[in-house]
Amino acid sequence: MNGKWIIWCLLGAVCFIVSQPLLRLPILQYLQSSTDFMLAYTLNPMLFGILIALSAGVFEESFRFLFKQFLLKPHKCAFSQPIIFGLGHGVAEAIMVLLPALSIVPVSQLGLAFFERVMAIILHINLTILVWNGFQRNRRFIYLLIAIGIHGFVNSLIPILSQFQNSILFIEGALVVINILMTGYSYYSRKYYA
Repeated sequence: MNGKWIIWCLLGAVCFIVSQPLLRLPILQYLQSSTDFMLAYTLNPMLFGILIALSAGVFEESFRFLFKQFLLKPHKCAFSQPIIFGLGHGVAEAIMVLLPALSIVPVSQLGLAFFERVMAIILHINLTILVWNGFQRNRRFIYLLIAIGIHGFVNSLIPILSQFQNSILFIEGALVVINILMTGYSYYSRKYYA
């Protein structure tokens, strides 16, 4: 790979930074400063929770798509490219989520948080493969929409399941099942690559 994997990994990390901390999160903060938005959220917390969850899929998958479209040529590539890009994306998110927690909670008490982040990294790798499959199969927008839908669905589990007792176990269990299914699909997808 001649060191290209470092570039792919860094581009994955940059993709996350652009799509979330630089764009989506400031937009959400701006909306939360609006009285109308907060009133609507208070009246429909489930609906708005799902829409906010879906927005993560829209931003992250759209930027994955844009990075592949404009920065990672050729479109037909080795199977290692989406894996390494997705790894960079997922690790960047894990650092952003876990670093603040490490400053206030001992590492020994972060077992579930570390497990959740590992599951999230695996999900990001699988979603990257899904977006890349669209380029390999010349069906870019269909695969992009599927990736947005899956990402939005996974994130929507948080507001939907958080109303139940032991919600963390339900959410993490669902994430494990989705990752198993998507990893099987990703393994099957190897045939689309050079």
